[in-house]
Amino acid sequence: MKILSARISFAFLFLFFTNLHSQELQENPIPLELFDQIVRIENTSLANGEEYIEPHIIRDDQHKYFLSSSFLKGQVTYDEQLYYPVLLKYNIFDDVLLVFLNTSDGNSTIKLHKNKITSFRIDEHNFINVKEDNDLKGFYEILLDSKESLLLKKHFKKIHKELDDNFTYYRFEEDEPAYVLNHNSLYYSVSSRRDFLKIFPDKEKEIKNFFRRNKSLRKNSPDEFMIRLLQEINQ
Repeated sequence: MKILSARISFAFLFLFFTNLHSQELQENPIPLELFDQIVRIENTSLANGEEYIEPHIIRDDQHKYFLSSSFLKGQVTYDEQLYYPVLLKYNIFDDVLLVFLNTSDGNSTIKLHKNKITSFRIDEHNFINVKEDNDLKGFYEILLDSKESLLLKKHFKKIHKELDDNFTYYRFEEDEPAYVLNHNSLYYSVSSRRDFLKIFPDKEKEIKNFFRRNKSLRKNSPDEFMIRLLQEINQ
């Protein structure tokens, strides 16, 4: 049970911080180290999640996470508050975000409530939580953010179950990603020339020419292909 005075202190600080101008708060977020000096981390929204226990035994570092199975330094906007720096892991397979917390009770791995996450950043990679479209809900990496369009990438991993001397373990590998475009406040799945022509009928010539000229780029560097295609369309 938390001490009443700690709750009162946190409530006071919460009111103080939320009374700040919202734009100033976004431009000058509160470093977690400073915040934690005033209020214990277990009294912040970051502790408002579920303790995570890994259900899969993984071998050979063929893991389910983005970039690394270790926690990486990043930042997260959670429950309308930006926290940084924090130690994060993005579980691609289950599409959940984990945070490592060092509390007065010890170390914990917490699975953050998905509906409270607005965005997060891991190792210079920015992600947003798409909530508006039921068919496309989830965490997406931002590949291109311009005034005209928002190009997103959905990461996937597939699972393989292995049996070795009556011992069951799992390995994960990258699966084909999906690309989503937010244009005029609507989300579109984009994978083919036809998809782009439906969204940008007035750019038919540019789109067809780009696909014809960049077959190798599309095969070898699909992220770069998508980024450059959108840049050309938006010119």
